[in-house]
Amino acid sequence: MKKLYVMRHGNAEAYGYQNDAERNLTEIGRVEARQSAQQFLERVQQIDAVFVSPYVRAQQTAEEFLDVYEFNGPVSTEGGITPSGKELDVALWLHEQPYDSILLITHQPFAHQLVELLSQEALPANFGMTTATIAALEGELFATACCHFQWAIHPSNQ
Repeated sequence: MKKLYVMRHGNAEAYGYQNDAERNLTEIGRVEARQSAQQFLERVQQIDAVFVSPYVRAQQTAEEFLDVYEFNGPVSTEGGITPSGKELDVALWLHEQPYDSILLITHQPFAHQLVELLSQEALPANFGMTTATIAALEGELFATACCHFQWAIHPSNQ
């Protein structure tokens, strides 16, 4: 069974006049990323690859997360998992990946849309991709309505 973990970046600076891609995590966002990483570590002992949006706040979330998780495998920047990412394109791209267990660090609204696209059942009514949330999916392959939603974790301050 393949496993996909979709993580939304931690709390970031408010969107103002700066370029959205350049927004930094706040201190709260850094703490959130570390808290989620700790909870993730308690549930998941191994991932094969990590793909991170090129946006600054996602890259910073990855740094905080990986500092706690101590992952030594491949970490790559993936331009298709930004806020405006196309979930079907990413599902097809995921299907081509040679890994059995993947973590994506990405954004809203893309994160929720991808989880919804891949899940073969309706998501729980209380599910939401708040900052630093990680959703877990499992399936024979990463394709439309082919995965089972397993669980979600949130930083402890939410």
